[in-house]
Amino acid sequence: MTIMHKSIHLVYASMVLLLFSTNCTHISNESTDTVSKILPNGQHLVVEKINKESTSIGIITKHNYGTTHSFSYSITLNDEDINWSGGSGEPKHLLFCKDTVYIHYLKKKWVEDFLIDSLDVERNGHFEIKDVYQKHIDKRYFFKLFGDAYWVETTLKNYMKQKLVCNEFEVPNDNELY
Repeated sequence: MTIMHKSIHLVYASMVLLLFSTNCTHISNESTDTVSKILPNGQHLVVEKINKESTSIGIITKHNYGTTHSFSYSITLNDEDINWSGGSGEPKHLLFCKDTVYIHYLKKKWVEDFLIDSLDVERNGHFEIKDVYQKHIDKRYFFKLFGDAYWVETTLKNYMKQKLVCNEFEVPNDNELY
Protein backbone atom coordinates (compact mmCIF):
# COMPACT_ATOMS: atom_id res chain seq x y z
CA MET A 1 0.00 0.00 0.00
CA THR A 2 1.27 3.44 -0.83
CA ILE A 3 1.51 6.29 1.60
CA MET A 4 -1.45 7.98 -0.12
CA HIS A 5 -3.67 4.90 0.40
CA LYS A 6 -2.64 4.74 4.07
CA SER A 7 -3.51 8.41 4.48
CA ILE A 8 -6.94 7.89 2.90
CA HIS A 9 -7.61 4.90 5.18
CA LEU A 10 -6.47 6.87 8.21
CA VAL A 11 -8.77 9.80 7.33
CA TYR A 12 -11.65 7.39 6.69
CA ALA A 13 -11.07 5.57 10.00
CA SER A 14 -10.86 8.89 11.84
CA MET A 15 -14.16 10.03 10.32
CA VAL A 16 -15.90 6.79 11.31
CA LEU A 17 -14.51 7.04 14.85
CA LEU A 18 -15.60 10.68 15.09
CA LEU A 19 -19.06 9.80 13.80
CA PHE A 20 -19.53 7.05 16.39
CA SER A 21 -18.15 9.10 19.27
CA THR A 22 -20.41 12.11 18.62
CA ASN A 23 -23.67 10.26 17.98
CA CYS A 24 -26.16 10.04 20.78
CA THR A 25 -29.02 7.84 21.77
CA HIS A 26 -32.12 9.67 22.91
CA ILE A 27 -34.06 8.27 25.82
CA SER A 28 -37.55 9.70 26.28
CA ASN A 29 -39.93 9.14 29.15
CA GLU A 30 -43.50 10.35 29.32
CA SER A 31 -45.84 10.26 32.30
CA THR A 32 -49.39 11.46 32.78
CA ASP A 33 -50.86 12.78 36.02
CA THR A 34 -54.62 13.25 36.32
CA VAL A 35 -56.58 15.05 39.04
CA SER A 36 -60.36 14.76 39.14
CA LYS A 37 -62.48 16.77 41.56
CA ILE A 38 -65.89 18.29 42.08
CA LEU A 39 -65.69 22.06 42.55
CA PRO A 40 -67.85 23.80 45.18
CA ASN A 41 -70.20 24.97 42.39
CA GLY A 42 -70.87 21.33 41.37
CA GLN A 43 -68.72 21.35 38.22
CA HIS A 44 -66.67 18.21 37.57
CA LEU A 45 -63.06 19.25 36.82
CA VAL A 46 -60.42 16.95 35.33
CA VAL A 47 -56.86 18.29 35.01
CA GLU A 48 -54.36 16.23 33.04
CA LYS A 49 -50.64 16.97 32.96
CA ILE A 50 -48.26 15.20 30.58
CA ASN A 51 -44.58 15.34 31.60
CA LYS A 52 -41.87 14.58 29.05
CA GLU A 53 -38.19 14.00 29.81
CA SER A 54 -35.65 13.48 27.03
CA THR A 55 -31.99 12.62 27.66
CA SER A 56 -29.16 12.43 25.12
CA ILE A 57 -26.44 9.84 25.91
CA GLY A 58 -23.28 9.36 23.83
CA ILE A 59 -23.19 5.95 22.11
CA ILE A 60 -19.56 5.21 22.86
CA THR A 61 -18.70 7.68 25.61
CA LYS A 62 -21.94 7.14 27.58
CA HIS A 63 -21.69 10.85 28.45
CA ASN A 64 -24.96 12.59 29.34
CA TYR A 65 -25.18 15.53 26.92
CA GLY A 66 -28.27 16.97 28.55
CA THR A 67 -31.83 16.38 29.66
CA THR A 68 -34.83 18.43 28.67
CA HIS A 69 -38.14 18.65 30.49
CA SER A 70 -41.47 19.78 29.05
CA PHE A 71 -45.07 19.53 30.10
CA SER A 72 -48.56 20.21 28.82
CA TYR A 73 -51.86 20.65 30.61
CA SER A 74 -55.41 20.00 29.49
CA ILE A 75 -58.64 20.65 31.36
CA THR A 76 -62.03 19.04 30.91
CA LEU A 77 -65.17 20.33 32.60
CA ASN A 78 -68.33 18.27 32.96
CA ASP A 79 -67.30 15.27 30.86
CA GLU A 80 -66.17 17.00 27.66
CA ASP A 81 -68.64 19.93 27.90
CA ILE A 82 -65.72 22.38 27.99
CA ASN A 83 -62.15 21.51 26.98
CA TRP A 84 -58.97 23.55 27.27
CA SER A 85 -55.54 22.53 26.04
CA GLY A 86 -52.90 25.03 27.03
CA GLY A 87 -49.78 23.47 25.57
CA SER A 88 -46.94 24.70 27.77
CA GLY A 89 -49.29 26.96 29.75
CA GLU A 90 -49.98 26.18 33.41
CA PRO A 91 -53.60 26.80 34.46
CA LYS A 92 -54.10 28.76 37.68
CA HIS A 93 -57.77 29.79 37.98
CA LEU A 94 -61.17 29.12 36.46
CA LEU A 95 -63.81 31.83 36.66
CA PHE A 96 -67.40 30.62 36.31
CA CYS A 97 -69.87 33.24 35.18
CA LYS A 98 -73.57 32.93 34.37
CA ASP A 99 -73.07 32.40 30.64
CA THR A 100 -69.39 31.49 30.17
CA VAL A 101 -66.10 30.41 31.75
CA TYR A 102 -62.80 32.28 31.93
CA ILE A 103 -59.35 30.84 32.54
CA HIS A 104 -56.20 32.43 33.94
CA TYR A 105 -52.94 30.64 33.18
CA LEU A 106 -49.20 31.28 33.08
CA LYS A 107 -47.15 30.83 29.95
CA LYS A 108 -43.38 30.75 29.54
CA LYS A 109 -42.51 32.87 26.53
CA TRP A 110 -39.17 33.43 24.76
CA VAL A 111 -38.39 37.13 24.33
CA GLU A 112 -35.61 38.09 21.94
CA ASP A 113 -33.19 40.86 22.83
CA PHE A 114 -31.38 42.66 20.06
CA LEU A 115 -28.08 44.35 20.81
CA ILE A 116 -27.12 46.70 18.02
CA ASP A 117 -23.72 48.31 17.72
CA SER A 118 -22.04 50.03 14.82
CA LEU A 119 -20.87 46.77 13.24
CA ASP A 120 -23.54 44.13 13.68
CA VAL A 121 -26.66 42.90 15.45
CA GLU A 122 -26.34 40.36 18.22
CA ARG A 123 -29.43 38.30 19.00
CA ASN A 124 -29.95 37.02 22.50
CA GLY A 125 -33.03 36.30 24.50
CA HIS A 126 -34.57 35.21 27.74
CA PHE A 127 -37.73 33.55 29.03
CA GLU A 128 -40.49 35.52 30.71
CA ILE A 129 -43.53 34.23 32.55
CA LYS A 130 -46.70 35.89 31.24
CA ASP A 131 -50.22 35.93 32.69
CA VAL A 132 -52.79 34.99 30.05
CA TYR A 133 -56.57 35.33 30.34
CA GLN A 134 -59.05 33.63 28.04
CA LYS A 135 -62.81 33.47 27.67
CA HIS A 136 -64.69 30.39 26.48
CA ILE A 137 -66.99 30.99 23.50
CA ASP A 138 -69.62 28.31 22.87
CA LYS A 139 -71.39 28.60 19.51
CA ARG A 140 -72.63 24.99 19.51
CA TYR A 141 -76.27 24.16 18.93
CA PHE A 142 -78.68 21.23 18.56
CA PHE A 143 -77.51 19.32 21.64
CA LYS A 144 -74.01 20.70 21.06
CA LEU A 145 -73.54 18.50 17.98
CA PHE A 146 -73.04 21.36 15.53
CA GLY A 147 -71.09 24.60 15.70
CA ASP A 148 -67.85 25.49 17.44
CA ALA A 149 -66.53 26.03 20.94
CA TYR A 150 -63.22 27.84 21.38
CA TRP A 151 -61.16 30.11 23.66
CA VAL A 152 -60.27 33.74 22.92
CA GLU A 153 -57.83 35.96 24.78
CA THR A 154 -59.21 38.71 26.98
CA THR A 155 -57.61 41.42 29.10
CA LEU A 156 -56.70 41.44 32.77
CA LYS A 157 -59.09 44.38 33.19
CA ASN A 158 -62.02 42.39 31.76
CA TYR A 159 -61.10 39.31 33.85
CA MET A 160 -60.96 41.37 37.06
CA LYS A 161 -64.30 43.02 36.23
CA GLN A 162 -65.91 39.58 35.77
CA LYS A 163 -64.24 38.31 38.95
CA LEU A 164 -66.39 40.73 40.98
CA VAL A 165 -69.63 38.99 39.94
CA CYS A 166 -68.46 35.43 39.16
CA ASN A 167 -67.03 32.50 41.13
CA GLU A 168 -63.29 31.84 40.87
CA PHE A 169 -61.65 28.51 41.73
CA GLU A 170 -58.01 27.44 41.80
CA VAL A 171 -56.91 24.80 39.32
CA PRO A 172 -54.72 22.03 40.77
CA ASN A 173 -51.24 22.21 39.21
CA ASP A 174 -47.58 21.58 40.05
CA ASN A 175 -46.60 25.28 40.20
CA GLU A 176 -43.68 24.89 37.81
CA LEU A 177 -44.39 28.41 36.61
CA TYR A 178 -44.98 30.91 39.40
